[in-house]
Amino acid sequence: MKKLLTAFAAGLFASTTLFAADASESYLDRVGVGFALQDVIKNDKFDAGSALVLNAGKDIYSDIGLELEGTIGLTKPEAKFAGQTHDVDFWSLGLYGTYIWKINRLSIKPRLGVVYESIKSTLNIHTNSDAMGDSKTYKKDIAISGGIGAAFDLGENYTIYTNYTKFEDDINQLTFGAEYKF
Repeated sequence: MKKLLTAFAAGLFASTTLFAADASESYLDRVGVGFALQDVIKNDKFDAGSALVLNAGKDIYSDIGLELEGTIGLTKPEAKFAGQTHDVDFWSLGLYGTYIWKINRLSIKPRLGVVYESIKSTLNIHTNSDAMGDSKTYKKDIAISGGIGAAFDLGENYTIYTNYTKFEDDINQLTFGAEYKF
């Protein structure tokens, strides 16, 4: 499934870049790539992981927009329990509604959306109990995700950004990245 998500995201990025010669020809207003740090929310036995984040956005009306975002784990959050190392395999594909407040070159962007998330772990990520060695986490479903971000315009077409995103009670993610605006 990771390969499918990676191919989809790469295809989306490539196709929007090819059709972006003129903003009137593009279905998207911006595309971006970021690096994220991920943390398991309810279990402090796991250390942080990292992920690649690809996104594409479209302004719908005034400062309201839609954003498609894919997250692919690079290094997995890991925990040691009973002498064994366990990790969390996480990826997601989400659609977010956004609102952008602009203050000169700085933008603040709260967002709320629906994501399809996949979480696999040989440990229960939702508890710190020592009895967690016998339970596993396997979740593939539709979930609610939300967060807030800030962006700074470097020029007419380039922006750097940071986003905080919470995937239900599963994963916290802090993303640093760059966007190209058409």
